[in-house]
Amino acid sequence: MPTAPDSSATDRHGLEVLTLAQCLTLLRSRPLGRLAYIDRGAPTVVPVNHLVDRSTVVLRTLSGGKLDAAIVNRPVAFQLDDHDPARGTGWSVVVRGNAELLDDPELIARYNDELESWAIAEGTEVAWIRIVADEFSGRRLRRMA
Repeated sequence: MPTAPDSSATDRHGLEVLTLAQCLTLLRSRPLGRLAYIDRGAPTVVPVNHLVDRSTVVLRTLSGGKLDAAIVNRPVAFQLDDHDPARGTGWSVVVRGNAELLDDPELIARYNDELESWAIAEGTEVAWIRIVADEFSGRRLRRMA
């Protein structure tokens, strides 16, 4: 089961520590996040469309592509954030876990209906990948009065 704080608290910098439920709500609020993984020994970060199914982050990539070869069965991190500089507010959620290739036709059919992708053309063969989370962490900045 993924870990996240159970109650609202602040960290040593005064940022609000988000609960698992808050992290999942925020992850569902935006369609585009960043996937971090190791590619040929070097850290790599790429933007990806995603969806959240329970406590699992799901994304798709070109089938047989560099991304699915680099991350399947390996540790990855996924990050999503937002900020409002005028108000001095913002938040960030990070998910850490392992990437798995999805091959369940029922799930894939459902995900195809739920996830739009701006980077993959209609009819292109894709691979579906899920991040099985070990850890969720989230922080929120609120301007001090």
